[in-house]
Amino acid sequence: MQSSNNSRELSLLNYIDQHAEATQRELSQQVGMSLGAINLLVKKFIKKGFVKVERLQPNSVKYFLTPAGIANKIERTYNYMARSFAEVNHMRNRIVLVANALAQSSDADHLYFFGPHDELHGVIHDLVRSESFIIPATVYSTTEQLKQQISSLSSTPVLIWNPEVEPQLRKLGVEYVNVMGMV
Repeated sequence: MQSSNNSRELSLLNYIDQHAEATQRELSQQVGMSLGAINLLVKKFIKKGFVKVERLQPNSVKYFLTPAGIANKIERTYNYMARSFAEVNHMRNRIVLVANALAQSSDADHLYFFGPHDELHGVIHDLVRSESFIIPATVYSTTEQLKQQISSLSSTPVLIWNPEVEPQLRKLGVEYVNVMGMV
């Protein structure tokens, strides 16, 4: 929950920084928080000296990040990036551990990964290029690519990371293991 709050607070600071004339209603819509929560958070930021308010008219205001607000936004961004980088490294290590354990237990001579062309596809592709696995590995994102390898797949399950591809593999009669579901 704390990470989610930090993320929303960072989103709010970023949006205020880029859209000084945004209303609280617009902030609410953009950040995904209730209008009441935005109101409390803006008041909190004003009290802490992160945000300054300038009245334009009796019913409209302009929000500005103060130097302290900019410093806080930078610190939050750094912390967010550090947490994200640590999580990506954790996922990379998990994928290598599971894939190498599967390679050893199945006496496979090649690893085959299959899944959508998403962020994890990129991570796995980088792992394949860096030769992180104990045997050669290939990443596929279409069933057409995978069909060409079906004869080679008889002894080795295909490694997946997204359960949405399971029906496609069942339809092809291909055994699979979800690297995200194993410990």
